[in-house]
Amino acid sequence: MGCAGPRPLSSSVGTSTGPGLPITAAASALPSTAGQTPTPTAPQETTPGATRPIVRIRNVATGTYLYEQDGQAQVGDLPASNPSSLWVVEDYQGSLRLQNRASSNYLSIEHLEEYVEIIPIFPEWMSPRWTFEGDVGQGAIVIRNVWHNWQLLYVEAGQVRCDRIPVPTDNARWLIEAVSGLPLANSTAAPVPAIPPPTNPPTSRGAAVPWVEYEAEQGQTNGEVLAPDRTFGTIASESSGRSAVRLDARGEYVRFRAIQPANAIVVRFVIPDSDDGQGLDATLSLYVEGVFRQTIQLTSRYAWSYGGEEWTLNAPQAGGAHHFYDEARALVGDIPAGALVSLQIDAGDDAEYYVLDLVDLEQVAPPGTMPEGYLSIVEDCGAVPNDGEEDGDAIRSCIARAEASRTGVWIPAGTFESNLRGFEVQDVTLQGAGMWYSIIHGSFARFLCTGNNCRYFDFAILGETVLRQDNNPDNGFNGGAGTGSRLENIWVEHTKVGYWVGGGTNGLIITGSRFRNLFADGVNFCNGTSYSLVENSHFRNTGDDALASWSPLGDRPNTGNVFRFNTVQVPWRANCFAIYGGTDNRVANNLCFDVVTYPGILIAQQFNANPFDGVTVLQSNALIRAGGPMFHDEHGALKIWAAQGEISGLLVSDLLIDSPTFSGIELEGSYPITHASFDHIEVRQPGTWGILFHSNTAGEVAFSFVVVSNPGAGGLLNYAPSLYFTLDPGEGNRGWEIP
Repeated sequence: MGCAGPRPLSSSVGTSTGPGLPITAAASALPSTAGQTPTPTAPQETTPGATRPIVRIRNVATGTYLYEQDGQAQVGDLPASNPSSLWVVEDYQGSLRLQNRASSNYLSIEHLEEYVEIIPIFPEWMSPRWTFEGDVGQGAIVIRNVWHNWQLLYVEAGQVRCDRIPVPTDNARWLIEAVSGLPLANSTAAPVPAIPPPTNPPTSRGAAVPWVEYEAEQGQTNGEVLAPDRTFGTIASESSGRSAVRLDARGEYVRFRAIQPANAIVVRFVIPDSDDGQGLDATLSLYVEGVFRQTIQLTSRYAWSYGGEEWTLNAPQAGGAHHFYDEARALVGDIPAGALVSLQIDAGDDAEYYVLDLVDLEQVAPPGTMPEGYLSIVEDCGAVPNDGEEDGDAIRSCIARAEASRTGVWIPAGTFESNLRGFEVQDVTLQGAGMWYSIIHGSFARFLCTGNNCRYFDFAILGETVLRQDNNPDNGFNGGAGTGSRLENIWVEHTKVGYWVGGGTNGLIITGSRFRNLFADGVNFCNGTSYSLVENSHFRNTGDDALASWSPLGDRPNTGNVFRFNTVQVPWRANCFAIYGGTDNRVANNLCFDVVTYPGILIAQQFNANPFDGVTVLQSNALIRAGGPMFHDEHGALKIWAAQGEISGLLVSDLLIDSPTFSGIELEGSYPITHASFDHIEVRQPGTWGILFHSNTAGEVAFSFVVVSNPGAGGLLNYAPSLYFTLDPGEGNRGWEIP
């Protein structure tokens, strides 16, 4: 069996081949690297002084060498003088790429053919990235693909294949023979950067945000207040607080009084989709103290998906509508504290109906000024703000010049278009005038860090993603971040993923940022990302895990990552927080609200992850109205799921679970859950059970000061077999009984 299979292209940068829930998307006219031909990379020098190793790769079972013929990998008895059997080994973002000397193309499984390809590539692709498992200087190694990390390179019936090999035999083992260049070095441990101390009060939960949020159903209205509902496929189920207000006649409104001064507004809304799924535009009128201020521009272009819980199509004929909401943001002038703010339907506001969920009012500071010595994308490089014309070349020119001169790039106030290709960054700081002022917009509003010290401050990425399409790497930020990278006060909206963080990342800091209205993850730490932090950031309406640490086999384990003091609202698919394998990762002092289809926090040995090691810590989090239905399962608010291997070393403490849709705490899996402690946990008003142990639960866990109150069905439902599972009850437990 070869590499073919129902998998998306690797330009998704991993989102659907790992903990991203399975997606199949309809084709789109959006630009995509999948529809373009990459430019071949020039071959490296073959002299002994070359900076990259040049090797031959010999299969142990056959004794023959890996070579390229007609774009495919073959094995044969070729001499070292034949360049098609020579490979340049590139160390790329924590993994390896193998470039053929004859064709300058790369060993890859990008198109999931029955054979292994040797093709031109794009730098963001994961499919041409490999890891060598073993000591290349001491004997045979295993070559594992990073994208499909369960697949190994092997020879079968004389053909080179790539697939799952449960126990690698000689046909999946390879000898690396140096030809020229530097010798291959064995893997070395990454440095351990220190996670900086938190700036938030230690007893607080969630992000410290500069806005005040107003729930529409709690304001004054002459419209229809939608009854609370958690049924998948209803607008109320995707609403903050599971309720909202519908306006459908001229003069209907939602009103509230501003608690503090503001000059900017965010409106979370639903308006109808068009029959062809391309969306409709409409306006809604804003009044302050009864005086018309301006219209708010709305569109359903980026909302409305179809196909029920298993699909995310942009095809209304498929039925199963969901993902209804989007947001509009605007600078609207001064709104004094105490002023009456109204959103209402006027004569020119012509949507069939409007559903208003919430409004954020914020006092935005004036735009910042350019740091001394920086290059301006306008003054120095020729970009033109707000004209709707392409600015990508000018921005790329500024980035290259700044890297060469060791300075930074200034993005002044204005909207700059990028619709041709993204931006590669290393050892450069990009500084904007503020996330409300400096905007990179377009289908290629995306950044790829290709080295170290990729630093982004104070601007917004507004993409043009209208469906989840996993052959299109339309993420705001992509790839490994090396060392010394930082993302601060950045707003990412209307992309697939906010930041898919690849291998080779060590010590990345993301803080003070907003990830809104995405089709997949907010931030995913993947492929050996370690000692990295997401802090004091806000996530809303993500189409997959808002925050995830996924540690796939074939890479170093994700180690020492921290998600703390973040707020997540209404992920319309998957979890607020998820940890998939790895060592000593932590989720602390976060808030999670209104999960539509999955747990609030998921700790899972799934998606071919590295084993859990050390201690995984969940501390001082709150899950409000979390847990939901998905794939014929009713997921609890906190779920521990040992599906593919043991989960060992888990510390859960100071956790509030309020009004979960189903159970509060759920344990499941075919493998043991061991060395797990649950301490000082309060489960209020669970829809079903306070605690649920499935019949395949094994291992040993300890519960102390775990309190369940007002459960819908009961305090504890324990199906776990006593022969394989031990519950160690400490003191202070209430509201549930051990049979």
